[in-house]
Amino acid sequence: MTKPPESYFPADYRSGRAAFIEACEEADLGVTARVHPTAKGPDGKPLFIDVATIGAREAKTALLLISGTHGVEGYFGSGVETGLLREGLARRAPKGAKIVVLHALNPYGFAWNRRVNEDNADINRNFVDHAHPPANLAYESLSEFIAPGSISPAAMKKSNARLRNYAREHGDFALQTAISAGQYSHTDGLYFGGSHMAWSAAMLKDVFVEELAHVKRLIAIDFHTGLGKTGAAEMITEDLPGSAAYARAKAMWGGLVQSSEAGESLSAPLTGTIDAAVAQWMKGKELTFAALEVGTAPLRDVFGSLRKDNWLHTRAKPGHRGAKAIKREIRAAFYPDTAEWKRAVWAHAQEAIDAACTALA
Repeated sequence: MTKPPESYFPADYRSGRAAFIEACEEADLGVTARVHPTAKGPDGKPLFIDVATIGAREAKTALLLISGTHGVEGYFGSGVETGLLREGLARRAPKGAKIVVLHALNPYGFAWNRRVNEDNADINRNFVDHAHPPANLAYESLSEFIAPGSISPAAMKKSNARLRNYAREHGDFALQTAISAGQYSHTDGLYFGGSHMAWSAAMLKDVFVEELAHVKRLIAIDFHTGLGKTGAAEMITEDLPGSAAYARAKAMWGGLVQSSEAGESLSAPLTGTIDAAVAQWMKGKELTFAALEVGTAPLRDVFGSLRKDNWLHTRAKPGHRGAKAIKREIRAAFYPDTAEWKRAVWAHAQEAIDAACTALA
């Protein structure tokens, strides 16, 4: 009997991992676990990236599903992956195709309810030449206001006033781009792309080599939350209208497809993304990559939760009395823990996966 979709969503990283592995075992799938060499969860236990593969190892066509790139966003992807497995994903790979399911790319962020990893790095900004990273001059000019050294009411009022002034001068989307495109100079700031290749990034490349080296045609879906109206969805692509990849995405997912590079999407253009990295790894082959982004809360609330969490982990003393409230706030900003929201986003994910599985054939 099919369970209600809200039952698939986990309470935390540890229960999400256990449910994913159990679902794999019930589907008679093996799981490859990659253990983090240094980071531990709040419970002091090891953290893992887990991967299950459906279909022939040498398949030339594949679907890749990724959850937890931005840790705290992992509740959505984890629930979807586990639910899909429980509802028969293992039987849906067409002959000659394979499905690779990656659970919790950034397990540290998932376990600690952080968007970033153990180095305060954003995994979806991490794929750059770290010897010569991209510049973000707008972030440089606003850094002390984007990630203020204090979250007191007075400090936040001052910072918010400066950001509003920038938006008035340059536009709201220019401010969003300045903040979120990615920056590589402020290790304690927001949207920091890291100073070296993160463990999660290296493991994704390892998974690609191990599981997808023979693939000639790949569809990839990376599950995200935080942008858009609560329960709404976008399939965000970096491909431009007029390109073959954009046309394939449109044929597959229709009006949900929006290009960040063309200014169609809720997302600003980004640097150092997984999309761009996989495109390099698939050079000369056919790739259709999209991030399934589902809305959670107003953007000001999402941004506010990130600033507080950043301050808590980079500037506050351990055991700060406001820590629990800040952690509850960031979890809620990226994971509305309601049956209504879970049913809505599950439906979006089901639609996206159904279309991808049809295109695999």
